[in-house]
Amino acid sequence: MTEYINKAPTATIFDGLVKAKSVLASHHNILVSVSGGADSDCMIDIVQNLSPKDEEHKITYVWYDTGVELDATKRQLNYLEDKYGIEILKRRAKVTVPAAIAKVGYPFFSKEFSDRISRFQHHDFNWDKGTIEELADKYPNCQGALSWWCSTKGRFSVSKVMRDYISENPPDFPISDKCCYYAKKKPSADMEKELKADLVCLGIRRAEGGVRASISQCFNSGKGKADKYYPCFWWTDEDRSAFEQTYNIVHSDAYTVYGFKRTGCAGCPFNSRFEEELKILHKYEPKLANAIEHIFAPSYEYTRAYRKFKESRKKKHD
Repeated sequence: MTEYINKAPTATIFDGLVKAKSVLASHHNILVSVSGGADSDCMIDIVQNLSPKDEEHKITYVWYDTGVELDATKRQLNYLEDKYGIEILKRRAKVTVPAAIAKVGYPFFSKEFSDRISRFQHHDFNWDKGTIEELADKYPNCQGALSWWCSTKGRFSVSKVMRDYISENPPDFPISDKCCYYAKKKPSADMEKELKADLVCLGIRRAEGGVRASISQCFNSGKGKADKYYPCFWWTDEDRSAFEQTYNIVHSDAYTVYGFKRTGCAGCPFNSRFEEELKILHKYEPKLANAIEHIFAPSYEYTRAYRKFKESRKKKHD
């Protein structure tokens, strides 16, 4: 273990490995959530090299199949099992992404936008562009969504062009941000309870931005539930690259062959570059590409129409 830590190529990584050794040693039933992505690959290497090797410490690796996973990811899981001599449990969500969409609605643009629009749809909102005071009387149970819609939340509000687009072209299909909950978060929570884990390790980094940027620390007490720990949390992209080179980390074809920057649910409409991803998938995994174009069709069409609307609006103002 000491040799492994001393090889750390940067101070950030060194400090993180020291922390990892301590955290792993102080927990005895550890659940490691594997994604097949780059940060997850690094996390597995850390856990395998720094966790105590005795009967008092149990480590369970789990991968959750959302129903829209890359074949490249599945091949990576096999590679990781062979490399480290471990077993990665493959658990398919009881409610996969396609099933979740049928149950609650389609993802569109971003999780925040989808959540707000879903609330409006639930309350039969007619997409008025009045003031928040005017609309609050008509929709008293939508205060948070109205703040977003009426641009009172600053940079977290809907843009004027998006509001105009939705007002003129209300979505005729259900929208929701809950597919991630049913296909990823709930299966993870169920597994945590099933194993009675006292620690859950996740391969996330703050530098990725988004929701992760709002997390303030790499270790969070579960307060009666499993603690959460992110071994790579403070790494920059440069740190991760240095770690990969020092410890000979090999990532999946999704990165090295396809050219993806990130992995996850294939073709997710929350990804602003889904068009580019679809082109790549049609080249390397055409069956999956055809499937997800069908699964996410209404969201793709609505997003494409919005982009055309936005572009035409821009030309008018040029």
